Amino acid sequence: MPKKPPKNAFYFYMIDFREEQRKKGVNYKNMAEVAEAAGQVWREAPPSVRSKFEGIAKKEKQKFNIPDMKFTSTGIPLALIEQAEKDVREAEEFEKKDIKNLVNLRAFNNSIKTLDIYLMDVNYYCKAGSDYIIGESTLLRFNVQDGIKDTYHEIINPGDIPLGYTSEVKLGSQTYGLEMPDDLAPRSNYMQILANVIDYLKQVDHRAKVLPPIFTMPDKVEPVQNFIHQMCRRAAEDENLFRIYKFDILFFTMVNALKTQPDEGFPKESLALLQLKKDSFKYTPGIACEHHESSDMSVECSQSRAKRWAYTALDSCCPAAGVAARPAAHVPPDYDLDSIHVFKEQKKVRHAPSVADCAQAMSSCNISGTSDSFYDTTINSSVDSTKKEKRVHVPLRMPKADYSQAIRVAPELTEADFPSLGQRPGRGRGMGGSFSKLKLDK
Repeated sequence: MPKKPPKNAFYFYMIDFREEQRKKGVNYKNMAEVAEAAGQVWREAPPSVRSKFEGIAKKEKQKFNIPDMKFTSTGIPLALIEQAEKDVREAEEFEKKDIKNLVNLRAFNNSIKTLDIYLMDVNYYCKAGSDYIIGESTLLRFNVQDGIKDTYHEIINPGDIPLGYTSEVKLGSQTYGLEMPDDLAPRSNYMQILANVIDYLKQVDHRAKVLPPIFTMPDKVEPVQNFIHQMCRRAAEDENLFRIYKFDILFFTMVNALKTQPDEGFPKESLALLQLKKDSFKYTPGIACEHHESSDMSVECSQSRAKRWAYTALDSCCPAAGVAARPAAHVPPDYDLDSIHVFKEQKKVRHAPSVADCAQAMSSCNISGTSDSFYDTTINSSVDSTKKEKRVHVPLRMPKADYSQAIRVAPELTEADFPSLGQRPGRGRGMGGSFSKLKLDK
């Protein structure tokens, strides 16, 4: 028979609790009653009391050679999982704090409009093990004042496909409009791509020791981080030089720092993310790379996606900052800004109702601040409506047939017209004759 596992600290506390209660004259029938009585006292016990019995339980475990660490059903230590969750929470708090400090510092110096923001997006075939098989990457730079400045785009040939991932790579190539990895073609030089990325991030200040953060969407943080880690491993570079942050947090912080009116900005970070996910510029032509434009898959291009993120952010930041939008910088090249401004101004003009009598409605209520042009349009519309005659329906021809002569009056009927049935035997008939044969008086 296997030995029973050692008891926990509460068990030894119950033994001590039962002995103390027995000295006071209180006896319990079984351990269930002891647990019910001692449970509340144990929960409220000070740390000194708990540590005493926890030490007893620990010594008991050592007798059975049982480790103190707890594991999941798959053999992963619970302490490792808890530590990983703690690291994630601390990283998120540090990220928000770092973004807030970056924006507030530039807002304090009145240079937030010229703050260069770097966006990065990648397309990957699939995830093989812990690494993503990257097929395309784009790095973009923009600010509120100048809009989109430039981009660095790369089509990547990852080389050999890992064993067992051919079907997934094929599916990823069809989804994102990428060519299948070519084993015969030269493999992309990750060290050179990493050097280009670092030079791109340092183009504003080559002497900067700290690289500016790279922003991307929440669902692309892991692939972008893994792509940079792959390049750093092959180039023996320190991957801690790069900071990959969520773009929606920056969008939320920046708009609220630029806003001058209470109705501008976002009250929650989730609304900023929702605005980015709307992807209002999704089907904009001419902003993808040549490969995706030729294959009619411009929507899935990483360059097109990064530009659409920038356009969405600028669409909210420019009005708040008082910056006039320019085509191909703040909005796509094919946007007619003059027509958009005219349309917005027309929407501001209040039109008179076409059903109710507006003149009578205005006379019954006191409206201040209404323009004279509004009264003119309402009066003219009311006058024009009174001049119009009511439409009368005139049939194309009058009916010629007269059916009144064919209608006959219904005759008057009496009981003679409905003779009574004879007394004939039958099923359900002629029952009147059989009543006389019944002896009803008895």
